Amino acid sequence: MRHALAILIFIIGMTTLGVKPALAQINQNLRAWWAGGEIGEGQLSLSSDQVHRDRTPTFALGIFGGHRLGDQARVGLEMNGWLLQASNLNDPTVGESVSNVLGVIDVFPTRKIPLFIRGGGGLAMYQNNRPGESGGTGWSWTGGAGYEVRFSERLGLAPIVEYAYGRFDDVRNPITVETGRHYSVVEFKVAAIWHFGRRAGK
Repeated sequence: MRHALAILIFIIGMTTLGVKPALAQINQNLRAWWAGGEIGEGQLSLSSDQVHRDRTPTFALGIFGGHRLGDQARVGLEMNGWLLQASNLNDPTVGESVSNVLGVIDVFPTRKIPLFIRGGGGLAMYQNNRPGESGGTGWSWTGGAGYEVRFSERLGLAPIVEYAYGRFDDVRNPITVETGRHYSVVEFKVAAIWHFGRRAGK
C-alpha cells in the first residue's frame, strides 16, 4: 500500500509542477525507438506443490527496449529479475534469484494522457546455488500499467505497477521431489525511458 501511495503522490506532484506533457507535445515527440532501465521492489512468492513461501520483499531491476507501432502502441523486449539472496564469488553455495525475458507490448488507450497498459510473455528462469537445491526454466507472463511523464523530447520517467507469474520445470531426483514450481510477484518500480531515432511514422 505504501508503494502505491508513493507512486500516486509522484504522479500528482509531476502534474502540479507542470511536467505533464500536452497532447501536441506527445504527438510531435513520438520517436521510433525506445529503451531504458527500471528499478524498484517486488513482493515475490516462490512455491510448489510441496512447499509454499509467503511473499518476500525483493530488489527488482530490469532493462528494456523496442519499437513504436504508430502513436498508441509500442513493442519490445524486457529482461528483469528479483534478488532473493545475493551471490558471492567467494562462496558458490549462496545465491538465489528469479528472472525472465519477455516480449512485451504497451498500449496507450487514449492519446490525451500518457497512461499505458502492458502485457507480455516469455521465458522464466530460477537460480538457486544452495546445496541440495535446483534451479530451473519455464514460461512466464506479465501484466501491468504505467504513466510516463515526459521531461524532454527524448527522456521520460514512468512509475509502473506490474504483476508477473511463471512456472519452472519439476525436480525429481533421489534427494528432492518438487513439482508444480511457480512464482508470482507484484512489483512497484520506476522506469527511465529514452526515446531516439526518427519520429514514428516517418
